[in-house]
Amino acid sequence: MGRGVPAHVHAEAVLKALMEARPSGLKITRLMTATERTRAQAYTGIAALRKIAAARGLPPVTWDRTWGYRMLEDAPEVWIGYERAFFDLLGHRVTNFIEGILLSHEMKEPDDPYIRTVITQMRAVESTFNLLAHLE
Repeated sequence: MGRGVPAHVHAEAVLKALMEARPSGLKITRLMTATERTRAQAYTGIAALRKIAAARGLPPVTWDRTWGYRMLEDAPEVWIGYERAFFDLLGHRVTNFIEGILLSHEMKEPDDPYIRTVITQMRAVESTFNLLAHLE
């Protein structure tokens, strides 16, 4: 059985569809239709496109519930909104990891230098993500 289509091929199809849709965006089902790709292939294309966009001088690929996926040339408010949402999500994930896993470990081994260091560092990461998510 042959190998699948490379990610950069899916990325080119996604790029073409998003550029044609500008300034509107495309929700995933419309993107799948426009590119003639499966959902997995469309997501693969989006991920690959995000990695190559900056190298090509393209705007970032953003997503929101209203517009779906978009690539806007001059929209720092959209880019910042997407970035803040991303940092907020990561902040919540780090908080849940600390509270759900690390603190239990610390309760079992309070004198362990490893877990104390891990918690200290993860608290710093949590604080950084929270700062970035709410920076004005």
